[in-house]
Amino acid sequence: MLSSSIYASTFPPSFLLPAFAQTASFSSTPTHQARKDHNRNRGVSALRHTGIGKHQRLSVRVSALPQPVLDPARRSAVQVDPDHGLWGFFSKERTLISTPEEMNGYGRSWTIQELRGKDWDDLHKLWWTCVKEQNRIATGELERKRLAGEDGMYGDYEASERSKEVKQTMSATRFVLTERWYAYENARVEGMEDEEVDLYADPERGERAYLPKDETEDTFLGSAEGNERVDRTRRIPPPDESRRPSDAQV
Repeated sequence: MLSSSIYASTFPPSFLLPAFAQTASFSSTPTHQARKDHNRNRGVSALRHTGIGKHQRLSVRVSALPQPVLDPARRSAVQVDPDHGLWGFFSKERTLISTPEEMNGYGRSWTIQELRGKDWDDLHKLWWTCVKEQNRIATGELERKRLAGEDGMYGDYEASERSKEVKQTMSATRFVLTERWYAYENARVEGMEDEEVDLYADPERGERAYLPKDETEDTFLGSAEGNERVDRTRRIPPPDESRRPSDAQV
């Protein structure tokens, strides 16, 4: 009986247990709280309809806001450069869409045999000419759908046939460029293995990229007296003996 009474006296009453519950973690490290940026516009949102405070003023007044001009006759005319580069994405007549007769006035596509004789600059110009033509065809197609809806209007067939020829030209151009790349790569690999080829030579400085082995050896030069074997090293002037190594400047 004595031990049970002592054990029971060490616990507080049940109604005082919430007062002994731990509410904070035991740590000597101070907690870091968010710093205030003192921004007076914090919380102002047009989406959430949170207006400005009582002592806050706006820098824009209602009287200074520009008013849109609804009357087309009162609007100022826009000056457009007649030689602007963006005119290249329109037809020669500079209209939004072309007539079926204009869309049908095209030739055939370029063949691979014809493009093989063109240099890099011509292929580059031809490629971007096809890109602009594809842009014009796509713009006209969207404009016809906007005006006539999904039913379409005259010019869709001519535009599709014109687009086929342009795509064939672009496909042939890509084939020729790929063919040239493989030819260059094969030549580069063979040049790395060839001792007579110097891939690091600069022709603009007069350096030769091809050095045959016969030119590095002695050559025979004919003369009136007979054939004599001439060494190329004899053409090099002898060094100046008056200038000793001690006199050389470093």
